[in-house]
Parts: sequence; C-alpha cells; structure tokens
Amino acid sequence: MFREEPETRAQSLGAAALGLLLEQMPDAALCLLDTAGVIEEWHPSAEALLGHIASQVQGQRLETLLPEERRFEAELPRALFEASAQGRGRMEGALMTRTGQRRVCVMDLSPRLDGEDDIAGFIVLVRATGPRRAVDTVAANENLAAAHRLNLTRATDDPAWVGIDLTGRVSGMGEGAASWLGCDVEDTLGRAIEVCIQLRDAASWPIALHRSVRSRRPISVNVAPIDGGEAPLRTARLLPLRTPEGRLNGFTLLVESADVASAPIEPPATSSQRTPLDRASDRAGVLAAAHDLREPLRKMQHNARQLQAAEAPRLTDQGRRQLESLQAAADRMQGMIGGMLRLARIDTGSVEVEPLELDTLIDDVRADLAVLIEEHGATFDISTLGRLTGDAAQLRALFQNLIDNSIRYRRAGTPPRIRIAAESSDDAPAGVRISYADNARGLGSPELAFQPFRKNGSPDHGTGIGLSLCRRICRRHGGDLTVAETGQTGTTFTIELNDIEDEAALDA
Repeated sequence: MFREEPETRAQSLGAAALGLLLEQMPDAALCLLDTAGVIEEWHPSAEALLGHIASQVQGQRLETLLPEERRFEAELPRALFEASAQGRGRMEGALMTRTGQRRVCVMDLSPRLDGEDDIAGFIVLVRATGPRRAVDTVAANENLAAAHRLNLTRATDDPAWVGIDLTGRVSGMGEGAASWLGCDVEDTLGRAIEVCIQLRDAASWPIALHRSVRSRRPISVNVAPIDGGEAPLRTARLLPLRTPEGRLNGFTLLVESADVASAPIEPPATSSQRTPLDRASDRAGVLAAAHDLREPLRKMQHNARQLQAAEAPRLTDQGRRQLESLQAAADRMQGMIGGMLRLARIDTGSVEVEPLELDTLIDDVRADLAVLIEEHGATFDISTLGRLTGDAAQLRALFQNLIDNSIRYRRAGTPPRIRIAAESSDDAPAGVRISYADNARGLGSPELAFQPFRKNGSPDHGTGIGLSLCRRICRRHGGDLTVAETGQTGTTFTIELNDIEDEAALDA
C-alpha cells in the first residue's frame, strides 16, 4: 500500500526507474486515480498501450474507457472500494483504445494514503492479457429497499435511511429521510448524493465511502440537507451494503437523530415549489428501467451466443435464420438501452464547468474520429468559433455525434464535407451561435429528428438517439439545436450555446 510523501509524486514513484521498467513491459501501463475514480495522471505507458492522450483523458472517470455496455455496471467503483478495504484490488475486462478497438486487460489497484490515513486515490497498473470469453456478472440485489432496511433494523425500528449506489448516487430512501430532506423519494432517485446531502466532518463523499469499507464497524458522520433551510444537522452512520455472498452492492446511510422518526411530515412540494433536486422525476424512472433491463438482456445475448456456438450445426436453415434474428433484436435493444442511459446521464451526470476554446475542442473531436474521417475522405471547413464556458465532455459529445452522423449518413459516391462557422448573435452576448452544415442525405422528417429512437427512415445505422442527445446538451447549456434547412444534398443545423457559470446553473 502506498502513502503520500511530502516530495513530489514523480519523485515518490521513482519516475525515471519506473519509466525504464515499463519500457521493458510493452503490455503494461500506469495511471493515477483520485478517490472517485477520476484520472489524475496518465502515464506515457498508458498512452502507448491505449493511444489516449493525457490531456484528453485526465479529469475523466476511468469508466469512460470501458466499452459502452459496461460503463454503468459499477464494476470499477466496486473494485476501488474493495481495494480500499483490502489494500489491493483487481478488475478484469476490456478497455477501449483511441481508435475504438478493445484491449482485454487486467487492472491491479493499490490505494494511496494521505497523512491522515485516508484514501487519497489509487495507483492502477494495467496489463493487456489478450482476448477472453465474457462472463456473466453477478446480479445485483433485486430488492435494495429491503436490503437497506435489513442492514439497519438492528439499530432502530423505523430507520431514516438513504441508499447510495457504487457510483455515489441515491438508490433508495426511507420516508423519515425524505421528510428530513424535504423532498419526494421518487424525485430524488438517481441524483448524486452530494447534491442532496452535505457532509460537515469529511473532505468528500468518496473519502467517507472509502472509510466505511475499510472500517470493521459503521462510521459516524455529521450531515445536513444541501439546501440548508430549517432542517437541523444530524448524526448519521454509514456502512457498506453487501449481498449474502459478500459482494459489495452500495452503502446505507442511517440518519440517527432521535427526533427523526417523530418529526412532522411536511406535505410534498407543489410543482411551483420544485427545486433542482426535485427535477429528477422524469429521469429517475428511465435510469431505473434501463438498468433493470440490462441484466435479462445480457443473459439473453449470452444464451444466444452459446446456442450459436453449440447448436448451430444441428439447426435447420430456418432455425439459424431465427437465431440470427434473435441476436440482431437483442443487439438493437442493447443499443436502445444504451441510448436511454446516455440521454438520462446528460441530465443527471456531474459536470465540470470550465473556459473552453471551441476550436481546440473541435480539433480534439476530429482526432478522436480520425480513423472514420480518413476512411471516408471527409473534409472540413471550420472558421474561428471563439470561447465558451461550459462542460467540455458534453460539448465534445455534441460535435462528435454531429460529425459521426454526417459521415455515416453520407450520400453514396459523395465524400463527406462539413462546414462549421460562427454566426453573429446580438441576442446571445454571453454565448455563441454556430452554423453546422453537411452534404449528407438530409433528414426525411425534420419535425421528428430530435425525438429519441427516430431514425428518419434510415435503418442501417444507430438507434436514433444522437440528435436527441445533441439537443439535450445544447439546452443544458442554455441554448438549443434546430434544423435551419435540410434536403437531398445536406442539412444545416443552428447550434446556440450560452456560457454556464457553475453546475447549479446547469441544473436550473
């Protein structure tokens, strides 16, 4: 187990010796994570192994490098917490390279401790191991509410509890806790715990969660609603939630104040009183349903693959066609579920607002899509776009989806051509207005273009989620995405984006 020392991180790691060692191990790489799994340092060995440039991945969660269908399974957070508790952890699975290929890897995790013996982050050693067969993940506890209550009934007859999943989001809540917070249970599901409850005696929620998995007994924390108000400061206990087999499933927060159970129940807030915390009601259901669907779908895909491998030679031609149709339908459903989650994550995911050079951001997107661009001979005409204060990851996703669509929905025999130019905007002085034009096939139904899962009569690619996601990102940045014109020779979009001062503005 590593401890943080006063000298610089490069000195503590013995950078020169480490670099020499990794040069002799071309299939190994190193990176440093913070307590929440965000990449703090991306060693040159990691760039050599996976291709991602440090400036593009530092500040992002390591989960973003997992294949899309694995990003929401909480495998990495679970491995980090187990490493925190045991002093060492391991995770096996694929990581995506910069060119979109999968590298099957083993990730060995070792905690770093600060001077207070708290977790300061993790060292991750990545080793490429070659292909292996996928294994079914262990199903999560199917009744989290009952599990949380069982976790805490020995402490009180009617616990005021909050369930926290492995990504730090609210997964369940008792009526007593909802009364104390002054919110509706269903409206709060899926929100980050730090958006709902503030800690008064710990540096952050990730540190508190790591303390709880390393402790042999529940830890005590002082908590208060994030919006203050009249609700008093409470003492709470935090402990891990595990399955009977010992698998970590999340955490339970027990609000222990003696008057919680007897506190008067406030009437639910009316629609005119709704706060950013309450506005998850239209998204929590999507997240819960999508997550619930993924497990039976994975089993169906796994069983179809097993049947294909073992029984296909004995099937009739009609049987093989039916099996292929089943696999194709399952793959389409997987894509639709992934699209639902991407849409919901735009609204519920954490953001990092910063000043951005849009021209640099577009260059990064083009670098990410370099293989696709080169393969189809796409050309660009881009004028100076200016600066914007916003979330870089979301804005990269905006332009990446638009460019990807323009190339994939190109006209036969016509190389893709994309023009991106800033427009004058007197009515939006705090932001930018951008014209995005391509020479692709155009939109068959512009009025339906932004509805999820509508593919405008083009069944050959995607799930129809891209433009809906792009509009959602623009509106999260105080603007909009509209179709200026479309036809057989291309489409022109108008992109409006406004400066965002902080995360609270994005939740408004």
